[in-house]
Amino acid sequence: MALAQTTAKTTTLRISTDLRDEISRLAEHRGTTMVDVVTDAVHRLGREEWWLSVHGALDDLTGAETASYRAEGRKLEAAAADGLDGR
Repeated sequence: MALAQTTAKTTTLRISTDLRDEISRLAEHRGTTMVDVVTDAVHRLGREEWWLSVHGALDDLTGAETASYRAEGRKLEAAAADGLDGR
């Protein structure tokens, strides 16, 4: 019985040999593949950029918007402390 094989589409990315070697060292250290290292790095960068945009948006709030944001946060904290979590 033959196993069904699924493959994702792939492409080639030209990088310096120094970067390739660094990715290889990281993969070996982590006990994973080079693809896993690159995937993790891209996902981390995406999260980092998302958080930077969140912080930027918070920094751009007006005084009134900041007060409203903080008031909403206090309401959420009060709701979380209502004792309904089963403890």
